[in-house]
Amino acid sequence: MALSVHSEIGKLEMVLVHTPASEVENMTPDSASDVLYDDILNLPLAAKEHAQLTGVLQQVSKTVQLKDLLSDVLQSAEAKNSVVSALTTLYRCPEHADHMLALSAPALAAQLIEGTRKRISSLERFLDKSPYAIPPLPNAFFTRDATMCVSDGVIIGSMAHPARVAESVLLKAIFRHHPKVHTDRFFFDGTVDTPAGITIEGGDLLILRKDLIMIGYSERTSVRAIDLLMKSIAAEGAVQNFIVVEIPQRRASIHLDMLFTMVDVDKCVVYPPMLEGSTATPAYHCVFSDEPEPVMVSVTEHPHVLGALDAVGMPLEPIACGGPDRFHQEREQWASGANFFAFAPGQIMGYAHNVHTIEAMAQAGFNVVHAKNVVDGSRPIAPTERILVTMDGSELSRGGGGCRCMTLPLSRAAVESRSVV
Repeated sequence: MALSVHSEIGKLEMVLVHTPASEVENMTPDSASDVLYDDILNLPLAAKEHAQLTGVLQQVSKTVQLKDLLSDVLQSAEAKNSVVSALTTLYRCPEHADHMLALSAPALAAQLIEGTRKRISSLERFLDKSPYAIPPLPNAFFTRDATMCVSDGVIIGSMAHPARVAESVLLKAIFRHHPKVHTDRFFFDGTVDTPAGITIEGGDLLILRKDLIMIGYSERTSVRAIDLLMKSIAAEGAVQNFIVVEIPQRRASIHLDMLFTMVDVDKCVVYPPMLEGSTATPAYHCVFSDEPEPVMVSVTEHPHVLGALDAVGMPLEPIACGGPDRFHQEREQWASGANFFAFAPGQIMGYAHNVHTIEAMAQAGFNVVHAKNVVDGSRPIAPTERILVTMDGSELSRGGGGCRCMTLPLSRAAVESRSVV
């Protein structure tokens, strides 16, 4: 199945996930902050919750696992050598290369995700508080961030923090070498030498229409990177309109998709304090011309993102994360209450613990069911039903993300109008 992603909500055909494993346990309270965690996670609980996500996705689409694709790719000597060379160079541990190359593909795939223990080959290594030469990747189950699929191509993230750079290296190898997801079109490759100040992550890029992309200017995605990315995408001709949303650099709003997600052709979930009213952050409509090469021809500032969307012919009905009360909005946004994942127009997944957001979704016309009932077959989903499938996520959300963060769509059907049951 070829890569094909032109929207946030088209019917899901193939999606990439990663079930958390030992890498989540390969951190301590002292090292948690080094890998961007506020706390350590309980693996059995996290895996049990994640199984609800994958269980639903397997009912509605082809679901592939990061580690399985990586293991397939590492069967190739060329890919294996490339990945090992990149990571041992990145983390300055060439002494590990021979041992890693001698491992079987499945064993190496597991080690690359779970971490490579260091050898004491110098005083510097001895004094380094980390036990790892190549660190574990406890953020890997947030498959959205290190790579973005746009149309039939990919963007390899330039990660804002060193703890996540290896994820980009592994996903780049998958998209270069795996026949299921191979592409020759790379709009941007953040694993190559990039100038200072160039960072971009997938939680900040949303494909609203085939001709319209929204990008968050956040603590993880820099304005210099946005300029480069818009020009690269515009050069392909399909997208000349971009809306860039300025996001305050706060822990709870690391990415745009923690504040805004599409849930239907005419609806979105928003965090009101930042995206509505007098406290909203500005949005910029950037228009490109592709003749003879992509050039930005205009920038229009709007006081908030919904106004910018109105101006480009995409009016959306906002549903408030946390409902109408500011107190609940703040609490549930922190717990990924605005971070929904659509597997079809009007058919979405989100965390069950955000009860005030769920109530707002129900009032907006979404039937609410739990993932367990979908997985066991007791609650089928009608093709045109507007539905919110909730999953347990109290443990997973402590990693700082929700259902959109944990899913990387590889193929979606075109969005069509529909009647709602």
